[in-house]
Amino acid sequence: MKKQLNFITLEGRNMVHDALTSQQKIVSVILGVSTLSDPRIREIENLARKNGVQIQKVSTEELEKMSDSRNPQGVVALMSVPETLSLEQILKEKRDVFLLLLNHIDYEQNLGAILRTAWAAGVDAVIASPNGVHEVTPVVAKVSMGGAAYVPLLGMSMFQAIKLLHEYAVPVVGVEVGMGESYTETNLRGPVAFVMGGEAVGLSEPLQKECDLFVNIPMDKAVASLNVSVATALILFEKLRQEQKTKL
Repeated sequence: MKKQLNFITLEGRNMVHDALTSQQKIVSVILGVSTLSDPRIREIENLARKNGVQIQKVSTEELEKMSDSRNPQGVVALMSVPETLSLEQILKEKRDVFLLLLNHIDYEQNLGAILRTAWAAGVDAVIASPNGVHEVTPVVAKVSMGGAAYVPLLGMSMFQAIKLLHEYAVPVVGVEVGMGESYTETNLRGPVAFVMGGEAVGLSEPLQKECDLFVNIPMDKAVASLNVSVATALILFEKLRQEQKTKL
């Protein structure tokens, strides 16, 4: 999956199928002629026709050239992506906002995995500091497995973002080893913005001063820290669990 101007190319049967059944605007679907008899491909073709989406049929070689993975499973689709809202616009439009701030992400694979998790958890936007990976690269897009197409990624200073969050009274929760209470024992319901450190270092002291409270993930003392994408997944899905428990 790669971003081209205001379009994103989706690769793979499940990703294209899910996009066609969602509210996303699919501009065209491109099918490999050698896979046209496959039941899943036929289902995708029927969905595309039903939605009035343009369909193209090309050779397997041509299709592979269009993809980053070189294994698009017989289908790619071009999806129109609306212009990303600014953080302030998001804060104005949604009251119970769910945000994730990432400080100094070194590896594209981690950002991709985080976007995938953020999509599954219902995060409204991910804000990534420009001092690390903060854009949708081909690697980020591929690892995100569709997340990069659905979760806005904003490259922005952590301090500028937190200043806005404070103006809109959104609690800023720092996730840091040994600080605050366990993440499972803290009320994470309602509007919130989680701040995660990078792979090599945690949250800097100046950044810690901007947080309203902290949570930690209890670990064996022999382990220094978790991979940032793993830690993020634990935090986001704990919030989701608490929100769903409230609705029961």
